Amino acid sequence: DKVRLAWNLSGTLQMHQPIAVSPPGRRARAYLSWLGGAAACAALVFAVTHLSEEKEFIRLLEKVEPFWLGVAFLFQVGTYLVQGLVWRMMTGLAWQRLSLWRSFELSLAMLFVNQALPSAGISGIALVSGALRRAGMPPAVVASAVLVDQAMYYLAYSLCMAVAFAFAVHQRNLPGWVALSMLLFVIIGLGTVRFLVALPGGRMKGLKKAMRRLPKISHLLDLVGQSNPETFQTRSIRLRACACHVTIFLLDAGTIWVAARALGADPSVGGVFSSFMVSSLFRTIGIMPGGLGTFEAASVMSLKSIGLPLSVGLSATLLFRGLSFWVPMIPGLISSRRISARSRERQE
Repeated sequence: DKVRLAWNLSGTLQMHQPIAVSPPGRRARAYLSWLGGAAACAALVFAVTHLSEEKEFIRLLEKVEPFWLGVAFLFQVGTYLVQGLVWRMMTGLAWQRLSLWRSFELSLAMLFVNQALPSAGISGIALVSGALRRAGMPPAVVASAVLVDQAMYYLAYSLCMAVAFAFAVHQRNLPGWVALSMLLFVIIGLGTVRFLVALPGGRMKGLKKAMRRLPKISHLLDLVGQSNPETFQTRSIRLRACACHVTIFLLDAGTIWVAARALGADPSVGGVFSSFMVSSLFRTIGIMPGGLGTFEAASVMSLKSIGLPLSVGLSATLLFRGLSFWVPMIPGLISSRRISARSRERQE
């Protein structure tokens, strides 16, 4: 059971506490959400291939240039390496050694758990924090690493969205309600950063008390309470962590641009970046696992708004999702199982 796996790895749970297991009804809803997302993707492919020439769509997939496809694959590998650098950097502050391979494995496993168990990233945080603590790292180091990583992720997300918003307003290629949604996300994202930075210490006591009514949030707050507030005072650490997350967004957007190049198109770099951020927004607010269906639809339509044909936009989007979502699922599952096995060995 994936929920058992995720919370068994969580360092926020004490050994004597029962492990949360997803009840049958919740598992059924999870399966239905996956089926719904897959159905939405299938419907999108069906609609686009019928709005455009089916032969053109097939021709595009047949003429994919292997060189550009290889570059896209390397870009995606780079996203996990950069995420791993954040873990290495944060744990290195306390002279805790984390190998490059172990950090890469953590990134893959975190992706798998977050996609298999949509929970706004809480499941992935539980996995990483548990793995680091069972590797012998002090709770304060683990808590600080997780908190800084999440805060700088939302800061990078907000900054990239702000740039995409500015480009969209300048080009006037997106509907007004989409541009407004982007602006609202920037404001909410910056507010989230402010909230995460204020969590350590004795601030926001009333809000913390209210949040503890949610079991998983309560465990997360227990973890955050062990972090070192002085970590956020190190400007160089904040800048490097934020730069890493910005790089991840750029690599993801670059993957779509390279995928379009592999199909013979030459889209605007800024246009593709803006399109990717719009798609990421809909993926974030969507209810399907990994934004299945919502990401694809938003990507195809926003790529069309910068001049790419529907067939090219769909093909580039499917190539990106294959490399960033489906292909890493298998190594992510293997990594999460290996981490779980090591945790059980240490417990025994």
